[in-house]
Amino acid sequence: MTKVAIDLDQLRRAVNDRDEAGPLLITLGVANLRSAHANLVKLAADIPLELLSILLEQFAEIAPQLADPDMALNNLERFFQTARSPLAMAALFERDRTTLPNLLLILNTSQHLSDQLCGDPESYDLLRMTEGRPVAREVLVDELVGEVRTMDSESEVLSALRRFKRRETLRIAYGDIVLGVPVAQITRQISYVADAAVEAALDFAIRKVGKRKQHGNGREYSPPRIVALALGKLGGLELNYSSDIDLVFLFQAAETGDASQALATAVAQETINLLSETTELGFAYRVDMRLRPEGRQGPLCVSVEQALTYYDMRGRTWERQAYVKARPMAGDLELGYEYLERLEPWVYRRYLSLTDITGIKALKRRIEVRSTNGEFAATDVKAGLGGIRDIEFVIQFLQLLNGGALEEVRTGNTLEAIARLNKAGALTHQESAMLEENYGYLRKLEHRLQIMYDLQTHQLPKSEADLGKIARRMGYTDKVNRSALEAFRNDFKQRTEVDRKILDHLLHDAFSDNAESEPEVDLVNDPDPTPETIAKVMGKYPFADPQAAYSNLMSLAEERIPFLSTRRCRMFLASISPRLLAAIALTPDPDGTLVNLSRVSDSLGSKAALWELFSSNRPTLNLYVTLCAACPYLAGILTSNPGMIDELLDSLLLAKLPDLAALEASLAELTRGAEDKEPILHSFKVSQHLRVGVRDILGKDDIQATHGELSNIAEVCLRQVVEMEYDKLLEKRGEPRIEPPAETGSVGQFAEWQPSPNRFGQRCDFIVLALGKLGGREPNYHSDLDLVFLYEAEGRTVLDIRGSGEATTNNHFFSELAQRIIKRMSEFGPYGRLFEVDARLRPTGRGGALAVSLEEFVRYFLEGAGQLWERQALCKARVVVGSRVAANRTMEAVWAATYCKPWQADDAATIREMRMKLEESASERNLKRGPGGTMDVEFIVQMLQLKHGLNNSAVRETNTLNALVSLEEAGFLAAEEALFLKDAYNLLRSVEARIRLMDATGRHEFPDEDRERSKLAYLMARADPDQLAEEVFETCRRLRETFLRIFAEAEG
Repeated sequence: MTKVAIDLDQLRRAVNDRDEAGPLLITLGVANLRSAHANLVKLAADIPLELLSILLEQFAEIAPQLADPDMALNNLERFFQTARSPLAMAALFERDRTTLPNLLLILNTSQHLSDQLCGDPESYDLLRMTEGRPVAREVLVDELVGEVRTMDSESEVLSALRRFKRRETLRIAYGDIVLGVPVAQITRQISYVADAAVEAALDFAIRKVGKRKQHGNGREYSPPRIVALALGKLGGLELNYSSDIDLVFLFQAAETGDASQALATAVAQETINLLSETTELGFAYRVDMRLRPEGRQGPLCVSVEQALTYYDMRGRTWERQAYVKARPMAGDLELGYEYLERLEPWVYRRYLSLTDITGIKALKRRIEVRSTNGEFAATDVKAGLGGIRDIEFVIQFLQLLNGGALEEVRTGNTLEAIARLNKAGALTHQESAMLEENYGYLRKLEHRLQIMYDLQTHQLPKSEADLGKIARRMGYTDKVNRSALEAFRNDFKQRTEVDRKILDHLLHDAFSDNAESEPEVDLVNDPDPTPETIAKVMGKYPFADPQAAYSNLMSLAEERIPFLSTRRCRMFLASISPRLLAAIALTPDPDGTLVNLSRVSDSLGSKAALWELFSSNRPTLNLYVTLCAACPYLAGILTSNPGMIDELLDSLLLAKLPDLAALEASLAELTRGAEDKEPILHSFKVSQHLRVGVRDILGKDDIQATHGELSNIAEVCLRQVVEMEYDKLLEKRGEPRIEPPAETGSVGQFAEWQPSPNRFGQRCDFIVLALGKLGGREPNYHSDLDLVFLYEAEGRTVLDIRGSGEATTNNHFFSELAQRIIKRMSEFGPYGRLFEVDARLRPTGRGGALAVSLEEFVRYFLEGAGQLWERQALCKARVVVGSRVAANRTMEAVWAATYCKPWQADDAATIREMRMKLEESASERNLKRGPGGTMDVEFIVQMLQLKHGLNNSAVRETNTLNALVSLEEAGFLAAEEALFLKDAYNLLRSVEARIRLMDATGRHEFPDEDRERSKLAYLMARADPDQLAEEVFETCRRLRETFLRIFAEAEG
């Protein structure tokens, strides 16, 4: 500790003037200067300033170790106010320089203990003399029982029990807070105090009830043998400061008839009352009797024989778990040990029956499900994920599983059980070390939470300030680069996450070698089931051919790769078979789903690894079944790319999909240094499509977000291909440079689209313009990419001195580059096609150059060659490749081209006629080009953009849904109409997306076959396929009406 000196004059001024007190109070670490000054003034009234300055120096030295100096100072002032001789107390602090700092540690840690000390300051001198040393159980029990036996009145006993608990808790807390006694010793000492209290209360209750009995009948009283069993934390000798105590009372009759039962029940009730009744000193303990036979409905005290019969006939697995921690702790201990010895074969069974296994499975499910429920799962020290209960629950689970054959793991104490399970080989050294350390840490944290106000809480504070105090009470300190609160949060999070990972692993491994009781499990494990058994088990599910379904199921149990273990594969398949078959049964075509499962699984390598994953991750199992049931596109990705099962899992865990920049960085990293980038590109595309598709069918992203991500994937792949092909052509043809125009005097109205003179001789920019669905950031899984290739200006290429090719014109260079890009993107190679590119929307048409200059692009439209449909297509134009400057210039050119002609009265009719012409070749079920299809919405939007976009740039949105919003905001669409159009477009595009995932022959056709409709409804999470069809066709009908009405208004 840093030595601090407080000037006497400074102290005097501080006491007399609050404004002068600031610097001195800051050295004490306090935050509330007004309250702290009031404390200082009161201290100065009782203690000479010379002595007070010494005490404040000690306070300032210990202040950095205090979590709440304000609380400590306030409690210190209260402590002196109630002391019989403040001067004598201050003198003690001056003589023994450890006394005050130790007191301050308590006063800053627990308001409950501070109140006790302030109520009796002189007790602190006795407390520090004990030095928080542990006391043997026998000593505590004998002392309290001896004291209570001198008492006849119940009020005396109530007071004695509470005073004893308060005194001993203060002793234990001194060792905990001041001396840092290990948590295992602290919990054992707290448990010994409870043992003494229960023993004393039970002893008095037996005497009291006995006297009442004797007075009632005058005969000599023969008391029954009574024992109190401790369960829960008290049973494990790991009680915390504010725990309930779990008790079970048992008796052995000393008299015939019901007399012993009545007497024993009266004793139990009296004992509970003595412990739990609230007096002016509070209660001693809250007593929980719910673990007794029959629970709340059972008598408070039952005979040993009744208890044994109950557990033998009706005992459940959770009751066996509770008895893992049982121990006799008061009364007739010999009776208790005899009882537990007789019950032990029921608790720890060497062989587990099917009923036992079912109970253990339920127990396992409780462990896995319990912690994810509730608002405070991440901040509850006891019940949260990886918290105290998680560790205790799983350790008891392992004891139940292993205790039948390994007697050495039978102990009620969690830390002892961890050590014994490690020694027996049920836990690895690393697992046991981590669990032991983290359990101790969490129990200490629990103590710090509870001891503050003596409350039974396990919840971390919500406020940053209070949580920061807890962090400092746990020993964390502020550092230059990290606060105590940050360090605590990180540590707590890491510890609980590690706990959870270990516990998930332990639960899975502990249970994996045990048979399950479902008939499906037995069927998979049975090497030769009878036809009747197959029919009975598989007949529960809606398979058209149960025998064929069984054969397909069993194909999942066989590894096709020789060095993989079919036995292990069968074991893991058996463990998930009930859930797997239940999920398959929910699909539209269970037989087909099972066939697809077999086919896809055969291609993925280790099936055992897949079933193991599904056993611990149910959403992945359900998703896998969905893909095999109705998503041939995504299932095909898995079949062709076995390693992508990890992507499947990632898609479930991702909070959101990566944005464009993240995708671009990811692909750049994957291709860095690769000689052949083609397989990487294809793998990247399908892996990202898998992620998007999974989130799509799970409803994690809306259709606009899904389309946006598909657009990002296409853009990133396109840019990578452009870069690859540009670099190759650069070596062959040289770098394209800008040259001055040949006819400088004839540029006229197109001068602004010529490069400025300072660009002459510079590298010519290449620009790719996206139209259609990619331009609108709304492509589907199989959408073509409508592209227009532009370049900045005319000129020639300049070869590098090392180059061996031939220089050419910019037009030839960029047209060849466009051709290479189209070929690379669209060619169907060994990895399939990357994307289908359509360049037919370029100004020069199919027969012209693939790439044109920016000036030529604008000239085409401004000179009148551009048709209305071409200008309509430009409503969705967006730059996807090109520098920022080039992109801005290009978009100005696009808008100039789009709005190069004023809106004509007959333009709306022309656009409507184009829409009707596109409809001629489509069926009524075509959700894109058919009546009321998505094109109706798109043509409405583009018509209104052409009509109003010249004078209202806000409506120049390329995305259909965004454009609807801007058109409504600008007043060109009624709110009702805009809302309906958005809803209709969302529905139809969502249905279309699912149809694409189904890999249907008609990529935009609503299915007409019942089975396909059922698959579509299944993917849309709709229960009724007919209802879905009715909703879609009704939407199309209303959409066509809206289309005709809006166009009629525009034409009128």
